[in-house]
Amino acid sequence: MENDKYSNTIKAYSKMGEKYLKKTDGLIPPKFSDFLELLPKGGLALDVGCAGGRDSKRLLKRGFEVIGIDLVDEFLKYAKINVPEAKFLKMDVSELNFPANKFDVILANAILLHLEKEKALKALENLYKVLKPGGKIFIGVKMGQGTSCTTDKLSDERRLFVYYNKAEIEEVVEKSGFKIIFSNICDDGGGREDVKWIMIAAEK
Repeated sequence: MENDKYSNTIKAYSKMGEKYLKKTDGLIPPKFSDFLELLPKGGLALDVGCAGGRDSKRLLKRGFEVIGIDLVDEFLKYAKINVPEAKFLKMDVSELNFPANKFDVILANAILLHLEKEKALKALENLYKVLKPGGKIFIGVKMGQGTSCTTDKLSDERRLFVYYNKAEIEEVVEKSGFKIIFSNICDDGGGREDVKWIMIAAEK
């Protein structure tokens, strides 16, 4: 059943395709600018759930080489056209195919919220392995309780959402090995008054 919810969420994004990317293209994740200030001037970055390459483009402008991964073919096709300077691969965060200590920076914004909580921990452990010592990760999840398969302002397609309170996501991040730099509850960048985010920067 959990796998069905996950695969159905991937299918939902496939159905939304470019329409979803255009809706979200101008959005900036809460606290993203603060995270960028923590980073070195360059290096290799991994954009997990890269969608159309929106944040990959921002990292390129900061001097990073960027590899983006996603499971939605339509998103990857768009990303390769939209951000030709980056490299985009079809890959699941639960089954990363990168060597240890490869990346200087990882973005994992709005990714764990589509994974059941034990799978989220495994995903973070995978990301910890491929991040260099001293490297930094940016994590964003929706605040709340339980799970839901629902539509929202950005989509008429139902997607799986897994919610966290602040202490809960901080525990998962620390359990996977990371040291938290900052953790903040934030308003939604897309203007959804009913949505709050927990944005975390952490270090290996």
